[in-house]
Amino acid sequence: DVLDMVNSRVVVAADGTWRFGDAEVLVVPTGDMDRAAAASLSAPPAPAADAGAPAMVIFTSGTTGRPKGVLVPHRAVTRMFRETPPPGFGRGNVMPQGAPPWWDMYAFELFGQLMTGGTSVLNDTDYLLPATVRTMIRTHGVTTLRLTTTLFHLFVDEDPDCFTGLRQVFVGGERMSPRHAGAFLKHHPEVLLVNGYGPAESCMHAASHRVRAEDCADDSAVPLGRAVPFTSITVLGGEGEPCAPGEVGEILLSGEGLAHGYHGEPELTDRAFVRIPGENGTVRAYRTGDLGFLDGEGILHFRGRADRQLKIHGNRVELAEIEASTRRVAGVRDCAVVPVTAADGVVTGTALFYVPAAAPERAEEGADPDDPLDVARGLVELLPQYLIPGLVRAVDAFPLTPNGKIDRSALVALASGSRRRRRPGPAAAASRAQRRPTETTERTESEA
Repeated sequence: DVLDMVNSRVVVAADGTWRFGDAEVLVVPTGDMDRAAAASLSAPPAPAADAGAPAMVIFTSGTTGRPKGVLVPHRAVTRMFRETPPPGFGRGNVMPQGAPPWWDMYAFELFGQLMTGGTSVLNDTDYLLPATVRTMIRTHGVTTLRLTTTLFHLFVDEDPDCFTGLRQVFVGGERMSPRHAGAFLKHHPEVLLVNGYGPAESCMHAASHRVRAEDCADDSAVPLGRAVPFTSITVLGGEGEPCAPGEVGEILLSGEGLAHGYHGEPELTDRAFVRIPGENGTVRAYRTGDLGFLDGEGILHFRGRADRQLKIHGNRVELAEIEASTRRVAGVRDCAVVPVTAADGVVTGTALFYVPAAAPERAEEGADPDDPLDVARGLVELLPQYLIPGLVRAVDAFPLTPNGKIDRSALVALASGSRRRRRPGPAAAASRAQRRPTETTERTESEA
């Protein structure tokens, strides 16, 4: 019964005699119905809001601390789509909306398509999965996809055919693996792969780069690319001086993408958003905490985070360097390194979590990645002793934040719990194993 479905006991009808059980019938002359319908077609008055007015509050991913509310103006969202939209946006393009609504990439996927005449397909699951993507391509004609870097790596490893039928894939949020990017391009040479970079404080992408085969030829990170429209990139040295091409410094972003600041946190806002020299006087800029350089062609390259450079027992330790070396070890699919701290908060070492390669890959590489000692042996060949993590542990998959990035705080907690079990450390064990190859260790975890 239609009335039961809408839980209504009143029916509105045009001229005529109607009977709907015991429901009250409100008869409206046809002329009045026509006027009401015509009035509903007229557009409501547009609200008075300029480009700098606040549009939304989004939240940082929390991968480098607690999530913070970021107050974003309208122009930060529209800047990428006002003139020449990115490839994959506009009429004839269909994109899944996979990002959570509190993240800036929600605006990229939803508002970006709607502003340019494209279509956004809503998704009611927590994360896009390969099977979901396949279904959306088949039933909704999806042409454009955006994934966090972690999910992109996972899709390439688990189901590279799920991208078939797409025309563009945008990836961002973390360092892109050249191995995964190369495997994708080999499998889908006709699909445009874009590496995007941009913290929430400079809404959506601040830079983007079309990934090519030559970008995947070595173990260096895939370039982040050139600035998107109405955005500027500056690299400054330790004294606040502009870096020369190729010189590594802190990446600062300026332009229309900048947020007003952190909601309700003026002191934090003042530390993160600063004034720097520009072409026509000083400009407001956001200090990303990311390290990188601009090459001679103005292309931005990523070289890690300032807060991931640690001093351990007097040695300078770059966590990204350990991760890059671990990815070169046979049988390792992906990895993450986190600091280990003592009760007083002093960093005392590092912990390495890695995902072993699938069985076919192991056979090809002749590796046994289920054994952390094998991974530690591989690192001994690539890194000095002080960089080899004190804990090496294999995991089936990385914990993820709601935004689809690796949840490093969860890994820190996992490392803390593991240390209390006190098993032999891989650094020492690997060193001993070089002298005594027959020595064995637990196959799921080895730790100092």
